[in-house]
Amino acid sequence: MRHVLNLRSTRRRPPAFTLVELLVVIGIIAALIGILLPTLSRAREKAKQVQCQSNLRDIGAQLLIYAQKWNGWIIPPGRGFEVAEDQRWPVYVFKPSIHNPPVMLCPSDVEPLGPHSYVLNQHLVDKHVKYGSKVRRGISPSDVVVAGEKVSDRDDYYMNGPDYATLIHPTRHGKTRGSNLLYLDLHVGNEVPTHQFPGRIDPWDVPTDQ
Repeated sequence: MRHVLNLRSTRRRPPAFTLVELLVVIGIIAALIGILLPTLSRAREKAKQVQCQSNLRDIGAQLLIYAQKWNGWIIPPGRGFEVAEDQRWPVYVFKPSIHNPPVMLCPSDVEPLGPHSYVLNQHLVDKHVKYGSKVRRGISPSDVVVAGEKVSDRDDYYMNGPDYATLIHPTRHGKTRGSNLLYLDLHVGNEVPTHQFPGRIDPWDVPTDQ
């Protein structure tokens, strides 16, 4: 029995980490987390932006159906927060009729008033711009904004001329990605509208032949 005990006592114990080695491992893990977190954060935000773009494409498709019913008028006029919820423009555009369909919410927009994240371009109504309208001065429909992203603390449904600087969110998805815009040719872009039409400080405004 004494011989067996001696054999057990002479067995080598498996090597263990020293405190320094543990600290080194923890430091490496922390460094990897520090590297990966910004990447994951950018990936999440990119995914939100893609979903937001998809929302605007869906809105554009519904506005096109509306325009086909109303002789090319792509913007329902006078249907903003000043009227009852069941009279606002989404009710006339979306089926089933509802004033706040989920597609009106951008996933990057935290607790928007309304609740909705997008506004229509009132200039198209004021300037009598229809879907398929010819815009003068060589301006393409791909340059004319139909809808875009508003700031969270406003419940407006339309962007009017005096409101551009305070209502439109130019960098919803970051300074380099800007915000998403739906254009008159129904493509969706994510650039900040930088083109300035002559004599206009509002890049959503557009001169026409009318």
